[in-house]
Amino acid sequence: MKFSTRNRYGLRLMVELARELKKNNLVHLGRIAGITGVSENYLAQLAIPLKNEGLLIGVSGKKGGYHLSRSPEEIKIMDVVRAVDGPINLTDCVNNPDICLNSSFCEARIMWAILSGRMVEVLEKYTLADLIDKDRLQRIKDEYAFLPMLNPDRIMAPEDEGEESEPGCPVKK
Repeated sequence: MKFSTRNRYGLRLMVELARELKKNNLVHLGRIAGITGVSENYLAQLAIPLKNEGLLIGVSGKKGGYHLSRSPEEIKIMDVVRAVDGPINLTDCVNNPDICLNSSFCEARIMWAILSGRMVEVLEKYTLADLIDKDRLQRIKDEYAFLPMLNPDRIMAPEDEGEESEPGCPVKK
């Protein structure tokens, strides 16, 4: 299971907006596009559901832009995920057991329900403030240090043990 591109970019939009709002009262999506590498048009599409859910406020005009409707401490990651893509379910039968005749006795559905619940717990636990504050982010990394995929440097080890790795993203040879 993967989160959608809309979710990943929606969260990046909100994180960068929260970070930029420390310096400016309003932030233009062009600024966020420059930081994230996501097109301004796509960010504008993502801003619509975020505005509709009351997370963003847009200000029109030549010097317009966006700001958060609440402080980064009050916006949970789950708020962003839900606004951009709706509720999280690993399978449709988790929230809609009526769609499957086996839901009431299906052993697998129990796993999907527990996993879906755990994902929601984690996304409800953290806020935008946790992701833009280096100390808070380090505490999260320390809490989940047992997860090898949390540290990309461990994953991006060189294929050949004798080969030196270069800084930056790995490039296929």
